[in-house]
Amino acid sequence: MRKSSAIKISKQYKNRIDFGYLWIFSNEINKDDAPKDISYVEVYDDKNRFLCKGVYNPFSLIAIRVLSFLKEEKIDKEFFINRIKRAVEYRKNLGIDIRYCRLSYGESDFLPGLVVDRYGDVIVIQFYSYAMEIFKEEIVAALIEIFSPLCILIRNDFYQRDIEKAPQDKGIIYSKDKVTDNLVKINHLNCVFLVNVFDGQKTGFYYDQLLNREYISKIVKDKEVLDLCCYTGGFSVIAGVAGAKRVVGVDSSSYAIELAKENAKLNNLTKNVEFIEMDVDKFLKENTEKFDVIIYDPPSFVRSKKDKKSAIKKYSEIVKNLLKKTKKEGVFNFSVCARHIEDYEVVDIVINSLLKNKQKGFIIYTGTQSLDHPIYAPMIAETKYLKFISVLME
Repeated sequence: MRKSSAIKISKQYKNRIDFGYLWIFSNEINKDDAPKDISYVEVYDDKNRFLCKGVYNPFSLIAIRVLSFLKEEKIDKEFFINRIKRAVEYRKNLGIDIRYCRLSYGESDFLPGLVVDRYGDVIVIQFYSYAMEIFKEEIVAALIEIFSPLCILIRNDFYQRDIEKAPQDKGIIYSKDKVTDNLVKINHLNCVFLVNVFDGQKTGFYYDQLLNREYISKIVKDKEVLDLCCYTGGFSVIAGVAGAKRVVGVDSSSYAIELAKENAKLNNLTKNVEFIEMDVDKFLKENTEKFDVIIYDPPSFVRSKKDKKSAIKKYSEIVKNLLKKTKKEGVFNFSVCARHIEDYEVVDIVINSLLKNKQKGFIIYTGTQSLDHPIYAPMIAETKYLKFISVLME
């Protein structure tokens, strides 16, 4: 059994823990007796009463991530087996295909800082908490016991690792056989996609857009569709299979475009779906067409709160131009992946852009992340990040 260290929390912050908040910040703890290194800790209040146990990183603003509120609960392989099985049951009960989904969405599955995506027999792990890597061996063992995968990868190659002073790394940490191909084939909304689990964005595929892709599939029949920042063709392929007359996908990444073309071929869409490798700004300057349906799903412009003002300005400029490219009675769709931007601010971006263009429209759909990315109520600001809005043009 792993030995824990004791750490005390300041009196005024105890209530948030009682209400289920799973983060304790560096300014909320008594640092006099705190460990100097990343540790497994038990947390006590100012009167030495047990509050919770978790993982501690003295180099992070989020100093402690809570794993359990039970003093006697052991944090071992069985603990992670139980937590992962609980996450799986939640998804099964909601009708989610657990072969192709996010199995662990960190705090929302009470596995703080741990992201686990499943691509059939391949599992990809990301540690957003460096401290959670204390239990990497137990987590990997739990995944092997539950799913018996062919391969497990670590994809710790993202900028948030720098914030916690954690090294960036990636690679195979478990495999039954030698892995020779970076690409994995998955099923998603009655379509087939190739996913690059080694080098693709995030863990390779954006499962979080499932509900919004499903919505798009209902409004594109016989329409001309523009999919901006299309990546490997998620929205484009879904639209093509749903009966769009023509789909144009645009992305600046040559590799993403090549994989998008392969995904179109896999779904027999070579005649009505085309992909263009080009920067979005350049495409908007050079292309004069108007479309029935436009989907704009850009990468996040917001890495931290300080980026928010400039990000909203950039989003607004592009949205204003795209609304002009949407046909009368067409539908404009805008997605923002940033927890620091609120729902109402996304609505404001669209409404203000309409007003500046002297256009009219109706908000006919708002969406968020799919159900395998559950939003944990005590930490809604931290676990809700995806916003999606759809406007029917007058």
